[in-house]
Amino acid sequence: MKLNRFLALILLFMAVNTANIKAQVNVKDSVLKFTMVHVTASLNTPQADFRDRFGFFSGIGISALRKTKSSLLWGASAEFLFGGQVKERNMLDSITVEDGFLVSTDGTLSDLRFSMRGLSASVGIGKIFNRWGHNVNSGPFLFLKAGYLEHKINFETDRGTTVPSLEGDYKKGYDRLTGGILSGASVGYQYFSNNTLVNFFVKVDYQVAFTKNLRKWNFDSLVPDTKQRTDSWMSISFGWTLPIYRKAATDYFYF
Repeated sequence: MKLNRFLALILLFMAVNTANIKAQVNVKDSVLKFTMVHVTASLNTPQADFRDRFGFFSGIGISALRKTKSSLLWGASAEFLFGGQVKERNMLDSITVEDGFLVSTDGTLSDLRFSMRGLSASVGIGKIFNRWGHNVNSGPFLFLKAGYLEHKINFETDRGTTVPSLEGDYKKGYDRLTGGILSGASVGYQYFSNNTLVNFFVKVDYQVAFTKNLRKWNFDSLVPDTKQRTDSWMSISFGWTLPIYRKAATDYFYF
């Protein structure tokens, strides 16, 4: 229900924004400065140390960017990362029984599911090369960014069961919470339609983060994990762009 309301608000915003600016801006022939919001979906392929822990994963993100009349871009973004392919699973071997089940408080066997959870946040700057665009506000773009990445292994048990070994702070001893500084580069194409109705982008990203385990102690190894990691990944992203154009003036002054 909440997701449906959120999507309805986005559609309403798009309709109102389009109605307000349709007859008031000239996207085709005038280079404009304005703010835009990107809503993004991504498919990601992990590399380096990331690949040893996770398989393919997805992302959903949002960005707020400012475009100048010289076609420069700057702004901030955040992305939620998630996936079901977890390769590193041996941290729970000491508390599981045969076939990987956990014993709940009532003595029954509880199934265990692994998943990936992550979050990235960044700021960046880039440029739209409108010489090769279908209008003067569109075109290929290059974007560079820096920020922070955090990810962990998420554990889920059967609903209605309680497994003491994975409750509260005990869970933190196994989840491999990892974080660090990231940098990245994107290349893609930004499309703004001449009639302001359809606006989107496609891009390819490469990102790399230098991370470490953020937990003081791993319960399975009984020692701190001090290894420095390199978590990198390639992404293909598609997103809808919500431009917020400034209304044209309606008053005229004569001298």
